[in-house]
Amino acid sequence: MIRAHDVDWTTGHLPSQVCGVPNQLEDMLSPDPAIRAGALEGFYAEAHDQGAVDPCTLMSLPFLFDMADDAATPDRGEIVGLLLSIGRESSDRDPEGVYFTVNGVASTAHVDITAEMTVRADAFVRYAADLEPSVRRPAIQAVGLFLSDGERAARVLAERLPAEDSIAERLLVVRTMARLALRLPETKTTVALWLDGLIDDHEPSHVDAPVRLSALIHRALIDSDRVPASLVPRAIAQLRESTLTPTADKLCNGCRRCQSSSHVRGRDVVSQVLPPHLAAERFDPDHHGEEHSPISSVLRTLHTALGELVAERTALLVAQLNSADAATRYDAIAMTKDLPGTLPRPVLTSLLGLLPDDWAAVLVIQGGFSQWWGSRLRIAPEDSELLLDAVADHMATLRITYGGDVWATDNALIRRAYQEAVMTLADHRDPRALPDLVRSLETRVDDWRALYGVGAYPDAADRLVPLLADGLRNIDPARPHAPIPAGLYLSCLADLKSPLAISVITDTLTWASRHQSWGVLTDALNALATFGHDAQPSHSIVRPLTDAPDEAVRAAARATLDALTTPSESEV
Repeated sequence: MIRAHDVDWTTGHLPSQVCGVPNQLEDMLSPDPAIRAGALEGFYAEAHDQGAVDPCTLMSLPFLFDMADDAATPDRGEIVGLLLSIGRESSDRDPEGVYFTVNGVASTAHVDITAEMTVRADAFVRYAADLEPSVRRPAIQAVGLFLSDGERAARVLAERLPAEDSIAERLLVVRTMARLALRLPETKTTVALWLDGLIDDHEPSHVDAPVRLSALIHRALIDSDRVPASLVPRAIAQLRESTLTPTADKLCNGCRRCQSSSHVRGRDVVSQVLPPHLAAERFDPDHHGEEHSPISSVLRTLHTALGELVAERTALLVAQLNSADAATRYDAIAMTKDLPGTLPRPVLTSLLGLLPDDWAAVLVIQGGFSQWWGSRLRIAPEDSELLLDAVADHMATLRITYGGDVWATDNALIRRAYQEAVMTLADHRDPRALPDLVRSLETRVDDWRALYGVGAYPDAADRLVPLLADGLRNIDPARPHAPIPAGLYLSCLADLKSPLAISVITDTLTWASRHQSWGVLTDALNALATFGHDAQPSHSIVRPLTDAPDEAVRAAARATLDALTTPSESEV
């Protein structure tokens, strides 16, 4: 095999010091996994530049294929995946177009790369039958994308289906076959007949319910631009069959499972299959965007095809949210955010029906009903009471189960879930959130989160303003933005609109001016300006700041003086 470090790259069309590729290729063969990972990342940055393709990328192809051919190459799946990425990006570009590299050099390398991938398509056929699943997965997709003989590509893919023992790879085969029909229309009849055979085939073990579900959806999508009326009801039936009796190998791509008993909408589900990252003690709230069931990608494809057909998508989502499979239910929560318009009542009630399950507290973690995550689900006004009552009941259940101070519990999942529930209520100015917000400010436990909600309660200003004042007094003038920015406290005081806050803000102006903390001064001035003429006694403190050394402070001081002065006084 030709190794990257055996080659004199200086004889290539571009100098090696420009590409930076040889070292990356050599490091991809390192025995150190960290070095290999860094080299792969470096290759993307230098030769494949976040999807771009250029002459350096073209020069690298022979060596990347040599690495993929050698069974001794570590991380071969990553190499084949890189080849797929390069080829896909190149084939997606205009063959007549001229693109520019990050160095501003005009390039048509994508044309030559696409041709090279076609010439070397037999390599992907070999990789698709490799013993290593990580090699097969990108190779299967590459066969459908680069093999120019459509009928042969269809045969290769069809042969892969019974050979794959993982549902993830089998679903990948079905999807790739459908995309082959779209890329090469001459294969449409062959592919359609194959998919038809899968839809009604209950005999072979490799044609299980998830495969039939995928075949059903993709068959409809390659046949017509119009979704048949029967598609959604049939897909729902297949979905229910797919998740009726989940097994350890079916829905999570071979990951290890933990067993759980839970109470779901009035029925006991004993020994329910539950992916470990959905278990309360293992769930990572910072990675809630990942899909956990391969079926979900198939269902998302159907949702995309349905588009504005809200009634059909509603029926499908309700079925997903009521699935017997935890991973399918969890993934459906994220899909609700893609529905156009306000959330349909059946979807809302299905979502809220998940709350009694501990793992389904991720519904609140995802912030679907709170502005905290910036992607708030739109609820019809008549459904607000239903939502808030359900969230409040869920909070009460968590307090009973985990103790009164759930806001500060050591259980990371429950803590995050409870706090997001509180913030959901606060976002709607519900008084049931106030005790937890006050408690958070008193104890300083995750008070940064509570600060985003307290401004909604001006009627409780007599309790909140002193707590906010305490927080400001603990600000280190040398580090006014850590751990909680002074500006956050000041914006809360401005939101409360209480006269009690004026003296707190003016005190802040005094110490911030003394320490020349310009950012805090600007924030304090802006907060004071919201009180208008009520803050006029602060005029003598604000006026000297119009001559402050900092331009932003001077501008804020002038604007604040204007706000403190009534029109009649201004004219005088």
